[in-house]
Amino acid sequence: MKNRIKFLFLIILFLPLILQGCYRAPIEEPYRVKEMESLIKRANRAFEKGNFKMALSLYEEALKKSRIIQDDNSTVMILLSLSRIYTSLDKIYYAEKCLNSAEELSKKTYLPESLFEEIIFEKARIGFLTNKNSEALLDKLIYSDSPYMRIKSLNLLARFKMRRGANEEAEEFLNKSLSMNNEISKIEQANTLRLLGELYAKKNKNKSLTYLLRALSIDRELALPEKIALDMEILAGLYKDLEDKGRAKDYFLRAFEIWKYLGREENQIRIMRELESL
Repeated sequence: MKNRIKFLFLIILFLPLILQGCYRAPIEEPYRVKEMESLIKRANRAFEKGNFKMALSLYEEALKKSRIIQDDNSTVMILLSLSRIYTSLDKIYYAEKCLNSAEELSKKTYLPESLFEEIIFEKARIGFLTNKNSEALLDKLIYSDSPYMRIKSLNLLARFKMRRGANEEAEEFLNKSLSMNNEISKIEQANTLRLLGELYAKKNKNKSLTYLLRALSIDRELALPEKIALDMEILAGLYKDLEDKGRAKDYFLRAFEIWKYLGREENQIRIMRELESL
């Protein structure tokens, strides 16, 4: 009996040490990865707020981190983000340079299908901005496994169609995009509504107004200054066509204020010309 009590006592005495020896702390994420991810998150927030210069600086710092640790997936994602910022700053040369680097890296390493699709989409988007015939790049993306990719590809394809006057096809793509966007992406929902507003501006101004106001409501909810300014500028043009000079002037001035805050001088000049014509 005494031996049994002694045995139990020893187990109780050494149990904490045994458990401590078996315990393994969870593996922490390497600090360089944490630094990179933190930079990307901060850059994303700056980009959403329209602070492109800060976003650019943060993404470039994140790019250095990703190259140091040879994280190819993160490198491609950062290069695509840099490409989008450069196009927002009208620096197409640098945007294409980033995109080309991402494309070259994609040929040398394994990437998930989603990243390959993002590269193709960005190529098509830059093609649209530079008036290149890159519409065919979207033919497969509108059937992507990713609903988000399908939605934004349909929106971009509609823009191509609108540019060359194929408005019926554009409307079909936009309605399809809108119907499948069940809270998948509010940003793309607003983009679709804005494009529908532009599409109806000539044939049904009341319907155009409804779409544009819905787009503005979403962009305000998301607090996206660049999108809000764009909505207001288009609305101002619509009210100008409706000969409602009061509302037209109000929306032009509101858009001007945002573009001024964002430091977009070209947009400010464009609005000043519109105001002079009222």
